[in-house]
Amino acid sequence: MRLPAIAFALLFTLLFTPACVVRYPTIVPIREQQFRSHDQPAPLPLQKEDRSQFELFLSHGGNRFGRNPVPDSQAAVHKQILDAMEHDANLAIRADLATSDFCALAAPLCTAAPVFRKRIAVTQVIDARERQPAVPDPIAVCDDEYCWVFHQAANRFTSVFATRAVRRGKP
Repeated sequence: MRLPAIAFALLFTLLFTPACVVRYPTIVPIREQQFRSHDQPAPLPLQKEDRSQFELFLSHGGNRFGRNPVPDSQAAVHKQILDAMEHDANLAIRADLATSDFCALAAPLCTAAPVFRKRIAVTQVIDARERQPAVPDPIAVCDDEYCWVFHQAANRFTSVFATRAVRRGKP
C-alpha cells in the first residue's frame, strides 16, 4: 500500500511541479555609460565614424573607457554584424509579428549575420536614462557577450547601440 502512494506522489511531482516554477521575463538592462558603445544610438545604415566607435568598444572588451585592448574572441562574428548593418537592405523588419524569434522579425539581417540565428528577440529593454519607455519598443538581441539594441520605425531598424550583456544568476 505504501509503494503505490509513493509512486503516485512522485508522478504527481514530476507532472505538475514544472507548471509552478517562476519564469522571469527576458529583459535587457542598459548598462552604465562605460559599458555602452554609444551615448545615443548610432543611426542606420551604419556610417564609418559610428562603425569605428563600435570597433573600439568591442576591442576593449565592451568597456568604452578601458585603456588596454582585450582580444575579442568573436571578432569575425562582430565584423559580420557591423558589415551587415552598413547595408540598407539588411535593415527591413517585420514588426507586425508577435514572436520572440529574432530571425522571424529581421530575416535580412540574420542572413547577413548568422550569429543572430536561433536568438531571442527581447522587447523589454530597461533604460533608466529615459523618462518613459520608447515607442515602438526597441528590439534587442544578444550574442554571447553583447546585446545589440535596435530602435525601429516604419518596419526598419533606424538606430543601434551595443551594451555588455548582464548575466543574471538564478534566484
